[in-house]
Amino acid sequence: MANDLSLRAKQLLATQHRKLLLDDAAVANASGILDEILTWCDDLEFQPGKWLKPNKMYRFDREYVAQINQTLLDEGYASIFDDFSQDTHRSAAQRNPNEKQGQLKPTHHLILAAVTEAKILDVVGQYFVLSEQINIELDVTQLKLDDFDSLVIVENRDSFNDWFEYQPYTNLSKPLVIYRGDKHHSTACKILLKIWLNTQNNKPTIYFGDFDLAGLRIAISGGYSHLLLPEYKWLEEKLIKLHNPDVQQKYFARLEQDCPESWKHLLSLMSNTRAGLRQQKMYLTSLKTYSRSRPL
Repeated sequence: MANDLSLRAKQLLATQHRKLLLDDAAVANASGILDEILTWCDDLEFQPGKWLKPNKMYRFDREYVAQINQTLLDEGYASIFDDFSQDTHRSAAQRNPNEKQGQLKPTHHLILAAVTEAKILDVVGQYFVLSEQINIELDVTQLKLDDFDSLVIVENRDSFNDWFEYQPYTNLSKPLVIYRGDKHHSTACKILLKIWLNTQNNKPTIYFGDFDLAGLRIAISGGYSHLLLPEYKWLEEKLIKLHNPDVQQKYFARLEQDCPESWKHLLSLMSNTRAGLRQQKMYLTSLKTYSRSRPL
């Protein structure tokens, strides 16, 4: 089975294909992206062209570029000619197993605004009424955690932005839903998680993320009491091998030791199928909480 190529590798191939249609002498300069393509081809035991100047200039054969594209299509990946420039991760996931090829990031359309006057609040207040979800910044030291029945921490920003679409498929009431965080928000998330575990340990602490070894590792090491995932049978039918990458296999041995008994069937499913499922594929299906402390 061939792996997918990165978006930049596909763009290079598409560019070379177009150039070769106009000029048989077109070449590609040496780069890390070119190395990725040549390594991918080596794994499939063919050479898509030749070096004109070793490690400096490479000329593709247009027929081999077409062969690369067909191989990708046969494996269910996107064509080298597909344009993802106007795709979010969610929309890209509908066209390709690798949602990360969507180039519109979850925050590209967002600004952080400071509102200090009532008349400005009146202007922006209409968005509170019209929007199905409002994301706001809160001071973790000022939150009254007793007001919430559970804590849900969401791994991916685009899925966090779409929480309003996931929530109807859960049985959660009064959850405090927060984004796990990138470099800007992860510190506060860790602080809040620690406070919650120390003061609200009788309530669910729920991790909602990708169904893969990395996600399970985060949930176990972070002290979460529950995983939020689709029903087991649905997961079995929807798993994608690309979503359990080889780079995560290093986590497996430790997970075998540390995995709670009630989550071992989830670990076994990943291990036996060598597959996983990212959050962007979990829309419009029932989501259930898998408890850490007791079997299903």
